[in-house]
Amino acid sequence: MIHWINPLPFFTALLYFFGKKRDRRAEACQNFRSAFLHELEGLYPLPTNWPKGTGIEPTLRKAFPVLQAAIAEFRFYVPDDQKNAFDLAWRDYRCLTKREVDAQDYTHYMNMASEAFDGTTGQTFRSKTDGKSNLKRNVDRLLEFAKDV
Repeated sequence: MIHWINPLPFFTALLYFFGKKRDRRAEACQNFRSAFLHELEGLYPLPTNWPKGTGIEPTLRKAFPVLQAAIAEFRFYVPDDQKNAFDLAWRDYRCLTKREVDAQDYTHYMNMASEAFDGTTGQTFRSKTDGKSNLKRNVDRLLEFAKDV
């Protein structure tokens, strides 16, 4: 005689597990977004309190420990196939060279102009860094990983 096991408790437990996993991810997304919005208040998403000249660096250095902790906590909830892109987006935010070994560097957020002269062509090249748009783009890329599920 064969006894059948009722599959209903198994499926109920499975639904509960995946529902809780989705809830934990949604909470992690909210916490991640909140950390960035709080620490970069006045700078992101709208730069209403942007320091003059190159003065953005002390503000970003002060926010770094909290943001780094948020990155470390949230990385667990990033799907495996997106972890490399997430790590790259974090490196783009914190360092112009985009190398993991380099310390944080915020020159790509400083509104600076530069001029270079090419002696072979006789041309002068001018460029201006738009720190506000660089910060917005880099933070937007990070927060894309924390969309609601």
